[in-house]
Order: sequence, then C-alpha cells, then structure tokens
Amino acid sequence: MVWNLDISELASTLSTVSVTNFVVLVSIDLLLRLLSAYRWHVLIAALQNSTSMIVIIKISFIASFLGQVLPGTIGVEALRVYGLAQSNNNGPAAFASVVADRVFGLLSLVFVIYIGLLIGPQELQAMILMPATVALVILVLFLFLLMYPLPRQWIFAAIPARFLEKLQHRITDVFACLDSYKTKSGVLLYSFVLSILFQLLRVLLFYAAALLIGEAPSFVYFLALVPIVMFAALLPISIGGLGVREASLVVLFSHFNLMDGTQTFTVAILVFVSGIISILPGGWFYMGQRKQIT
Repeated sequence: MVWNLDISELASTLSTVSVTNFVVLVSIDLLLRLLSAYRWHVLIAALQNSTSMIVIIKISFIASFLGQVLPGTIGVEALRVYGLAQSNNNGPAAFASVVADRVFGLLSLVFVIYIGLLIGPQELQAMILMPATVALVILVLFLFLLMYPLPRQWIFAAIPARFLEKLQHRITDVFACLDSYKTKSGVLLYSFVLSILFQLLRVLLFYAAALLIGEAPSFVYFLALVPIVMFAALLPISIGGLGVREASLVVLFSHFNLMDGTQTFTVAILVFVSGIISILPGGWFYMGQRKQIT
C-alpha cells in the first residue's frame, strides 16, 4: 500500500495542517480516552469497588501506552486487568469489569455499524451486512457462555483436571462478579449509552482529521465506514492494530471513491500520530509508578 502512494503529495498534504488544528485533533483523542476510562469506572463502581477515577485514568493510560507493542487490543485489556488487580487486590472484579467493558465496546461498535448500514450506500450493505450479523451472533453467544449456568459448566469441563483445582475458585469469583451486573440494569444501560457516545466520538476523530486536509466527504460516510475499520483493527494480527487500520481505511474510502489513497492515508497518519501523542501521559504515569516502587 505504501509503495503505491505519492510520497511528495502526502508530505505536501501534511504540511497544510496547522499546529492549532492538530491540537484540536489530539484533544478529541484525549477526550475519547477519558470517556473510555469513565465508562470503565462506572462498571467497576457497580461491583462496589472503591477504586478512584484518578487511578482508573492512570491504569488506562499506562495500558494504552504499553499496549502499543502488543497484538490487537488483547494486550491492552490484559494490562488493564493486571493494573487494576494490583491496585485493589481484587483480581476477579478487575477481570469481570474489563470483560464487561470490552463487551459493551464491541456491542456498541456493531450497533454503530448497523446504523451506518442503514444510512450508508446500498453497496455497503451488500459488503458488510453478513459479516456484521456474524459478529453480532458471536457476541450474543459469548454473552450466553458468560452469563448462564450450563455454558459455565462446559467451561469448567473443558479445563484439564490438573489446572481446574487451582482455577475453579478464581473463575467462580469472576462469574459471581459478572452475575452482580444482572441486577444493575441502570448501570448497564448507562454504560451502553456511554459506549455509543464513544463510538460516535471516534468517528468524529476521523472526520476531523479529514477536515484538517480539506478533503472530508459527508459525515454519513464516516459513520458508515469508520466503525468497520475499527472492528478490523481489533483483530490480533498486527501490533496495536497498526497497518490493518490504515489499509482498511484506504481500501474502503477508495472503493467508494470518497478520497484517493494518498488523502485517506494522510487521514490515517493524522489519527495515528494524534493517538500516539494522547497516550504519552501513560508513559509519564508508568515512569512515576516505577520510581515509587524503587
């Protein structure tokens, strides 16, 4: 993909972006990360966990910072679980809250994809409807496995006996934490609304990046295509989604003749760089944590 780009045009397009406008883009990215941390805090608080919002923000930024060198988002989630478990000495609650947070993130992403299919071009429905439906079915099955007794028995039965004795108590505690969400419909609805807001704000991030280079198609197209790009970036086939996100963005926007490859790749670069800058506080938090330990 890179070899097919006009590097001189790419450099020329990037040079038109003012520092002030780029700061706005970074601010949107920071707001996204704070909103994500707040949603996680809501889910943690529902488990009667007293971890403060400041601690959650620090853990979230550290996990995002260190997770840049790990595949997909799996590494980031593992770091969040580890960080929260170290903070509150409650591993099951940490694991359950991250699982719930990730489920809401995926459900809202698929929900926004369906919205995009409704308002996007007809050709997009033919391309994406089936994969989106398959993703939704997989999510529903995953929730079924997590939340109902019979599938849980299957999970225990699948664990080798030599590990079951050590893991059964911890897994049971995680299930107990997940079960506590069943009685908190208000929290679940609020978390889902926050997740939808997060996804829309992320679409706005890409749209704002396109506006910076003066090549923004209608916001409707971004609403239809960006969630698909982000879903592809979740696949653990690259470091931090790098490459997958950019390639899928270029392919989709070029396919619908919305922007040429160089323009779309410029948008991808702006979003990537703003993301790197927005997680730099995670490095600062991490170094401060290491100094406290030593």
